[in-house]
Amino acid sequence: MPPSRARPTAGSSPPEHQALRRRSGHGTVGVDLGLEAAASLSNGESIQAPRPLKAALRRLKIRSRRLSRQLEAAKLAVGLAPGARPPRGTRLPVSNNRRKSAAKLARLHARIANLRADFTHRLTTRLCRENQAVVIEDLNVRGMLANDRLARAISDVGFGMFRQQMNYKAQRYGTRLVVADRWYPSSRLCSVCGWKYEALTLRERTWACADCGTHHDRDHNAARNLERLATATALPVASPTGNGGAAAGRVPAVVGKVTPVSHECGQQGASGQEQRCEHLCSPF
Repeated sequence: MPPSRARPTAGSSPPEHQALRRRSGHGTVGVDLGLEAAASLSNGESIQAPRPLKAALRRLKIRSRRLSRQLEAAKLAVGLAPGARPPRGTRLPVSNNRRKSAAKLARLHARIANLRADFTHRLTTRLCRENQAVVIEDLNVRGMLANDRLARAISDVGFGMFRQQMNYKAQRYGTRLVVADRWYPSSRLCSVCGWKYEALTLRERTWACADCGTHHDRDHNAARNLERLATATALPVASPTGNGGAAAGRVPAVVGKVTPVSHECGQQGASGQEQRCEHLCSPF
């Protein structure tokens, strides 16, 4: 009889080679996330997001109002005042139409979530499969969502989901994931000469360098500056007032005191914090 194979015990991790995937390219790309284009790549490509919430917002409001009216009718049926909160333990009558409305609303929410997840999975898989180094920004997504005017658009693109998927897919494909410092002025630096445009505002989508005269698209210029960090060894220190501690004018590669670039591998230690490490290029 052939020898029996030992089965893996519960909680044991699979062999490392089973989690690796073969890359189809060995390039380096910088990725700038935004709202005009979901991702602007350093090679000049712009990737638009499907924005499923924006497309289905009208239907979502209609179905939500329909279910809300049926819920108010159920409250009136048990003698509650309109808009009153039912007492604890009160069971409202459920009609077939109300069940159908709730199911339609749930299916629409599921479709929106599935479309967003499908787009993010396709994008992150492509970036990790076609490149040996990907550079992204350390975005403060929670702080960005505090802006009432941009919160819905930011959530519709899925910035947080993009970062989570890049963390584990970079490890799967053996891709080196470089996370730039949160205060690195990628949009304000000229990718040609290094001049820094201090007065750049969020409304300016294009700007011209006062030193070399190069006309820049804001997002693609930021992506090109991020691409340079794949070979850099340090970043300017985070400074909320000086955007990296550099004064206006030409900015060298390393300014003053420096901190190391974050190379994330997507794993977490016992403390729950992400470990800092570098992804080695893998032939798989």
